Amino acid sequence: MLDIVIVNWNGGVLLQNCISSIISNDHKNLVSTIIIVDNHSADESIRTLPASEKIFVLNNYENLGFAKACNQGFKLCKSSFVLLLNPDTRLFQSTLMDCVDFMNNHPDIDILGSQLLEDDGQISKSCARFPTPLRMCFDAIGLSKIAPGIFTPASLMTDWNHKESRFVDQVMGAFMFMRIDIFDKIGFFDERFFVYYEELDFSYRLAKVGGMTFYNANIKAIHTGMGTTERVKAFRLFLNLRSRLQYAKKHFSKMGYILVYISTFSIEFISRFFYLLLSGKGKEIKDLVKGYRLLVRNNLPVAQLSEG
Repeated sequence: MLDIVIVNWNGGVLLQNCISSIISNDHKNLVSTIIIVDNHSADESIRTLPASEKIFVLNNYENLGFAKACNQGFKLCKSSFVLLLNPDTRLFQSTLMDCVDFMNNHPDIDILGSQLLEDDGQISKSCARFPTPLRMCFDAIGLSKIAPGIFTPASLMTDWNHKESRFVDQVMGAFMFMRIDIFDKIGFFDERFFVYYEELDFSYRLAKVGGMTFYNANIKAIHTGMGTTERVKAFRLFLNLRSRLQYAKKHFSKMGYILVYISTFSIEFISRFFYLLLSGKGKEIKDLVKGYRLLVRNNLPVAQLSEG
């Protein structure tokens, strides 16, 4: 009835805890296969997995990125439903049954998201709206963080408390419950996104063909957040900014892309620099500089934005 896809990269004990929460007795009759796509981890996370005949591990011999690894897993799924799950998540006893029951009772919904709780029980902001060039500029300047009620955040809905259920543009890929036929409608993740924005792009393509995404605040899971990328802040910043530019290039007008490009390379660097300095996080400035150096070296020049 249900296949679960988890992309792992040095998940360690987080992955172990995630799998343990899945293979509990409450879930065993619902889950057909737990597909773990390992992106060339250097830790012991795969070798220390809990024992279960439902687990299938696909080992990549290099880090192929999140989008491509997800697609590898999706193509192995055969059940009616697919759950994309992060290794730093944990399920409650009723999580999967609640998802299946809800989707069976709402055949018009293609993607379902749950309320994600942080380790301390606080509700994590996990839904996003489709961004516009202007709102991306608000983010770059920092206005959407200072006054999100006035300057609407570009994508992540930090201006909403996530306490009630509603239709949304996108739910976080940390917990993305989908019908298997969604891939027949719009294809798989765009593998040009190494990581970040691939779920947003996927959801945008779904919305363009009339598909719907729903956030259910009554279904819950735990999400630690940044569990496997916390140690590589500079690289994470680079990947996030590059994927944002890739999204803007793909979905915005030429002028919209130029606006996002300029604000990312000029205004945002300055605003991030002074934020770190004034908030007592000066030690992180080196990660900021390193991240932007990677972006300059690896990003498509604005002069080539009309190509491809």
